[in-house]
Amino acid sequence: MKIFFWILLFPVVLQAQTLSVSTDSLMKHVNYFASPALNGRLPGTDGFLKAVQYSEYYFEQHELTQVLNDSWQQNIPIETNVIDSARVMIETGRDMLELIPGVDFSVRGYSGSGNVTAPVVFCGYGFDSEKYSDYKDISDKDLDVKGCIVMVFKSNPPFIESLPDYSIRKVADIAYKHGAVGVIFVSPPNQKNPQKPIGSMMHGPGAMHADLPQIQMSVEKADYVAGWHSLLELQKRIDTLQKPLSMGCQRHVNIQVNATYNANGNTTNIIGMLPGSDPVLKDEYIILGAHLDHVGAIGNTVYYPGANDNASGSAAVLELARIFSADRSKLKRSVIFVLFGSEEKGLDGSTCFVNNLPVPKEKIVAVFNMDCIGCGDSLMAGNGKSCPDLWNMAIGIAQQNKWAVSQRTWDGGGADLKPFYDAGIPGLYFVNTNAHQQLHLPSDTPEILNQPQFSRMVMWVEAVTRKLLM
Repeated sequence: MKIFFWILLFPVVLQAQTLSVSTDSLMKHVNYFASPALNGRLPGTDGFLKAVQYSEYYFEQHELTQVLNDSWQQNIPIETNVIDSARVMIETGRDMLELIPGVDFSVRGYSGSGNVTAPVVFCGYGFDSEKYSDYKDISDKDLDVKGCIVMVFKSNPPFIESLPDYSIRKVADIAYKHGAVGVIFVSPPNQKNPQKPIGSMMHGPGAMHADLPQIQMSVEKADYVAGWHSLLELQKRIDTLQKPLSMGCQRHVNIQVNATYNANGNTTNIIGMLPGSDPVLKDEYIILGAHLDHVGAIGNTVYYPGANDNASGSAAVLELARIFSADRSKLKRSVIFVLFGSEEKGLDGSTCFVNNLPVPKEKIVAVFNMDCIGCGDSLMAGNGKSCPDLWNMAIGIAQQNKWAVSQRTWDGGGADLKPFYDAGIPGLYFVNTNAHQQLHLPSDTPEILNQPQFSRMVMWVEAVTRKLLM
């Protein structure tokens, strides 16, 4: 009798396991996406291609449907730039101090190539206009930076109002036009926690200078280069006087960058679907999305794993595909799973998706975007002020399960949800609170993830999605 009981029970237990969020499954995906073999998942590299192939295979194994002309992929034309190698050294007077990549410096994602040894000139915020220019000295005389490396704060001048969003490319272009042969960006030292040198593809609009190497240096090492004055004191004086204090630094620097730029590169979104079963509601859609790309590597010396950003969100998309695939007969509406191919450069993947929707826009019930959901300590859903009904439903589900959930939200989408918001498509942006301490650093590894919170977040998204699918 006991044997018969367990025979009857076994299929039920097996089904329950199949339909529940598995931390092991999530971490298996994260460990692969964040592995050295994928080298930071930069579009235009073999590492990103491996992530694409892995995801396609997973969609195939769980019998999702292709929605784009018998393909999982939606091609996206973008420029790409791969940092093949880099080295930075500071002249000390006796020898050369070699900096540690990923710690003392990073290479800007759209840096040009070059091997330059030159004096460094501090140029404030690197700003140049008729009213205020960091390319003048304290006496308001033009500053000669030809053949020099320019060092600037990575920020707009805070005392100049109504400036457009900060653009690395614009600042680099100004330096280039003044004759600089390299640019060192440094986080403003008066910030509470000055930014460490990060990997980043966010360059903004402007010209691409293939012969202008560009790095970000730590505040500590940049202070050493400056020599005569601390950067903190210089920044305080510039902000107080609202006048430039540009000047030559004490030390020369050698910057070596080898990069491969392609103005006609491409990346891809990966899209799959589970059709709904209801004769009417199957033509309505829930979209579950996350970006697959990250910021790559500095040659073979250091790579940016991007475990939290955003292997965690990508893993969640795959895990939810597994769960809902096993329950497909109960899905009334259809669910689309999408891994965006280029978020880090500027929301290229999600923008392309919205501009080329595979289904009618008016049939999309909601979009749920997941980004940086592996770290942090409580659940949070953005865009709630734009979609209060969705947000209240999500918060209610979290509270019913007694999960710690933040009451903070915002409008305007955020991250890959923004293009959907701009198009008038409702959605929520799922992210944990206090989730970004290791953002774009080599330390964003699987080991730092808060696995219980990670799983809880995926369970939350699953529960909210089920509310709309069934």
